[in-house]
Amino acid sequence: MGEVKKVAIYPCGGVGFVLSSVARYAAYLITEDLLPGKTEIVDAQRLINGLPDEVELVEENPTIIVDGCGYQCGSNLFRLLGLKPAARLLIPPIAKLPATFLCDCAGLKKQVRLAPGTQRRVPSESGKNLATEVAVRAKNIADGMLEPNYWYEPQRVRQGEVDICVYVNNIPEEVGYVMISEGVDQPDSMPRLDWLE
Repeated sequence: MGEVKKVAIYPCGGVGFVLSSVARYAAYLITEDLLPGKTEIVDAQRLINGLPDEVELVEENPTIIVDGCGYQCGSNLFRLLGLKPAARLLIPPIAKLPATFLCDCAGLKKQVRLAPGTQRRVPSESGKNLATEVAVRAKNIADGMLEPNYWYEPQRVRQGEVDICVYVNNIPEEVGYVMISEGVDQPDSMPRLDWLE
């Protein structure tokens, strides 16, 4: 176990849904604007291919999954690899928050509409608002993980025994997620995110 120096962010990798774009946009916001150098996006293809730097990223650092929809592909991928994410943000419950929600969007206090919008290539204004809210929530989680009193125990990717095409519908039960707040979960076996309760 050791002090956390970096937090990995795994956003939804899908291309078929608007929420996938919102998840990736949120990941770019946190890694490039909110916590640059302290967070890094996980590349699923590099991870699956076993590239050493990507495997080391998820083994040595806590990961925040940003699942874009009910398929929960990020959580499923980590389950298949035998990894427990330190936390998970599920976008649909966050998107269902009241249409006007007071959001600390990178220091700006304003009323915004949280909705995915309809554009996949680049999120619309409401999609960007939703992505910003998700990114701020991820930043708050990562900030707590970067504190000296949060200790992370490195994990090892399960290799050679993975059933790749086995989808599990009930991810919360399978991973052991417990809800911390609306749209924010963590496995019950990981260090508690007390600062979010």
